[in-house]
Amino acid sequence: MRDFNRRTFLGIGSSLILAACSGRASSAPRDALAPTPHIEDEDELPPVPAAACVADPTAKNIEGPFYKKGAPHRSVLADPKDAGERLLLAGTLRSTTCAAIAGATIDVWQANAAGEYDLDGFRFRGALTTDPKGRWELRSVVPGRYLNGDRYRPAHIHIKIKAKGFPVLTTQLYFAGDPYNDGDPFIDPSLIMQHSLEKELRRARFDFVLAA
Repeated sequence: MRDFNRRTFLGIGSSLILAACSGRASSAPRDALAPTPHIEDEDELPPVPAAACVADPTAKNIEGPFYKKGAPHRSVLADPKDAGERLLLAGTLRSTTCAAIAGATIDVWQANAAGEYDLDGFRFRGALTTDPKGRWELRSVVPGRYLNGDRYRPAHIHIKIKAKGFPVLTTQLYFAGDPYNDGDPFIDPSLIMQHSLEKELRRARFDFVLAA
């Protein structure tokens, strides 16, 4: 059986109309015929636009008492001689509409592997700059825990992001599986990073989202 589709049907219909018209008296004027209406083929319809990308802004978190202005611009915070498990942390910086934010400054500070902050200098402190695609990368060590009152704070990394056209974001990043995550008075579950160990290198990723 012949396969009929919309184009075939419309073609047959047009032929029938022309055949019927040719049987009329030759005295009928040509312009008395109504033009055949154009029917848009489904294959020619414009595609439905994709829904606009919308992302939730990254949660804020406390600054803490150890922030220092003036951290040097660098993405490697640990020297080869520093103790601790090596950490590679990377991600992107985007707006709530998923547009990459380039040229932003990500100020980072953290404790060393023993849970100590350098208050005299800038050890384990640095300022990163996002690339044209909003990407950033940090190399350091997994920070140690320290006592906060009568309990330890979970391992965490402090972040302060400054980008043109956006309010400053101050937050912290945490590590999934840390035994001190539960019950910490400051932690936000959305700031907990998944991570993996690959050849003695701890890898983690976090994508920041800023709201204008």
